[in-house]
Amino acid sequence: MRITICRPDSRNALNREVAEGLIAAILAAEADAECRVIVLTGEGERAFCAGGDIKAGAEGGPFVQDPAYPDHFAGQLFETIQACRKPTIARINGVAMGAGAGIICACDLAVMVDHARIGTPEVKVGLFPMTIVPPMIRMLPRRRLMEMFITGVPLTAEESLRYDLVNHVTDTAGLDDKVAELVAQIAAQSPTAIRLGKYACHAMEDMTYAQQMRFAETLLPRVAQTEDAREGFAAFIAKRKPEWTGR
Repeated sequence: MRITICRPDSRNALNREVAEGLIAAILAAEADAECRVIVLTGEGERAFCAGGDIKAGAEGGPFVQDPAYPDHFAGQLFETIQACRKPTIARINGVAMGAGAGIICACDLAVMVDHARIGTPEVKVGLFPMTIVPPMIRMLPRRRLMEMFITGVPLTAEESLRYDLVNHVTDTAGLDDKVAELVAQIAAQSPTAIRLGKYACHAMEDMTYAQQMRFAETLLPRVAQTEDAREGFAAFIAKRKPEWTGR
């Protein structure tokens, strides 16, 4: 399923309405048994997401917050993407700044068009990308990340690939083909194994090594007892293509 940020006149900038719409769409896709992969992208070819809508008076802007409710809509969006039990792919069709970079880091995979840039320019307007730090600090080396944060200089597509911020870089003509290739490769695998594997990776992220091992040892028998695992074993022995049930 493809989910698109549709604010081309604002370079697909993020505000509360957009974030809540994305969250609702991701949750709906996660609940849809027919959906195997979620692709997040922006409308047009100029921007994936130009970041939070910081125009003066922007409705639902990223710095308008009710002090009685500490949860920030951008943070809720990143957490929703990371916690999603289905694979997510960022289709980076243009520039990705601020919150756009956060969305990319929250996704499982990313394919980037070669003319795009990924950056955190908040410092240029006297701000710091606070809500973007959690997803980005898990993805990039600290020195590279701090250089982005305190200079505001974006990464090119080549640099994004070099620092493992994205999986693939293509020209504009090849962007959809590469995304489709990844979707097909994922859709051919067991949705149960992927769902439980994503859950395990997310849960183990903040554990110590010993805790990770104990958690993995507990979860492995659970995975092996699923219908998909039994089908996978049977198909391997019979030398045939497995027929996944998602259970």
